[in-house]
Formats: sequence, structure tokens, C-alpha cells
Amino acid sequence: MTYGETTVDQTIERLLTEHPDLDASADGALDNLDQFHIGGADAVDLLISGLALAEGDRVLDIGSGLGGPARQIAHRTGNHVLGVDITPAYVDAARDLTAKAGLADLVRFQVGDIATFEPDPPFQAAITMHVQMNVQDKTSWFAHIARRLAPGARLAVWEVCQPRQRQADPPWPMPWSLDGTDSFLVTADSLHASIERAGFTTTEWTNQTAWAQAWVTKTFSNGLPTGPALPMLLDDGYSRVINYTAALDDGSLEVWRGSFTRDAVQPTR
Repeated sequence: MTYGETTVDQTIERLLTEHPDLDASADGALDNLDQFHIGGADAVDLLISGLALAEGDRVLDIGSGLGGPARQIAHRTGNHVLGVDITPAYVDAARDLTAKAGLADLVRFQVGDIATFEPDPPFQAAITMHVQMNVQDKTSWFAHIARRLAPGARLAVWEVCQPRQRQADPPWPMPWSLDGTDSFLVTADSLHASIERAGFTTTEWTNQTAWAQAWVTKTFSNGLPTGPALPMLLDDGYSRVINYTAALDDGSLEVWRGSFTRDAVQPTR
């Protein structure tokens, strides 16, 4: 089962203990460990501007993983962020890392499914990064997100798509699937249409594959990270990273960034 890890927080504690010189409260100190998507902290910075946050806006992070993006948004902007994820071990780890980073007053996490999550009041902005690949009915999933947002709220996405001319299935395991049985990749056109059908208007929809390839080249120029790093927390983590970067390089996968506004009137489903 993908995302079946149960001892993530213990592994993180061991890794940090082995590197006592690492100050978890320093900006960027945990970037190799807590960013569960291609592009790391740099990708989150690309999304922040699209959120157009004002003072007092609350941000929802759907599929928040280990909490890196949520903490980064809070650190950069001072806004409150709530992360929601279905994996209890990831939520536990995210809470622990947030406390270590000194951001517990701005960032919270809870275990939950966006389909049943009922916030009050609704949020003014949301992000989701590398999540929809595990979702088969994408329109319904994004509609659940829309219903948790106020009219006019912003949504920023950073997602993996298959190319228009479909290649062979990517080599498994991948970061979001160990064997492909829970992977539901679609083209960028299909994903874009699903988001708009769910009740969003597009501000920007951009192919970031070349950017991601350049980031991989720069980040891994000296090989895979050997310090406290994300692959150390995941089942078969290094194989998943290697396969993903190879698929980006050979054109089997694409990375897309989108900015959207939640429509005032939601579609009837």
C-alpha cells in the first residue's frame, strides 16, 4: 500500500539526532526532508504568488504530507495554514516537525479526507501538490475542495500529468504509487477540464516540465542527498525518486502548475 509507512516520526527523530548541527527552526533547514514533490521548496515559492494572500487569509493544504509547503507558506507570509492528509503517520510527523520549526502557532494538521472535512468558516486560499494522481474521479475531488473555499478564493496546484501522446506506463515504484494500482494519471488537458468543471476559473495553467528538469539537474548534480532526506522516510524511497526523475527526463511524465479562482456559483452535481 502506498503511503503505508507507520514509523515516519521515529525515523525523522533518528535522522535529526544523527545530525545535531541541523537547526530545524532555521528557514530551509528541513527542505530536503519535508517536501514530498518535485521542485521542493522552490516549487512552493512558485505557488505562493498565485495565492495572492492578504493579511488574515487562511490557507488549506490538501494532502499536506509531512507539512513542508504549509510551514513554508506560514513562514513566508505569516498566514495561518491548516493541512489535511489521510495518512496518520504523516500528520504525526508534520505536527512534530512544525513544533521543531517553531511554527505551531501558525500551522496545524489533522487527519481527514477532503470529502468529509467541514471547515467553518471556509478558507480564502488552498494548495494541493502531487495529490490528484491517486484520485480517479478528479472532478468530484476538486469539487470537494471548492466547497471548502469561500467564493473568490484562490487555488494553486502543482501536479503530475501524462503527455498527450501517451508513453508506456512509468516504471514503478513512483513517489505516489508503489505498483501502479492506485495511480490515475491523465493528460494536462483532462486535468485542467476537471478543475474547471469542479467550479474554478483559470488564472494560469503552465507546463513546468522544463523547469522541473532543470531543478532536478541542479539539485542532484552531486548525486542523491545523503543527509536527512525524504527518500529515507519512504518505502523503497530512492527507487521512487530515481524512477520519477528518469520519467521526467524521457518525456513519460509532465509537471503542470495552475492558479484558479473559486467561482461564486458552484455547479450542481
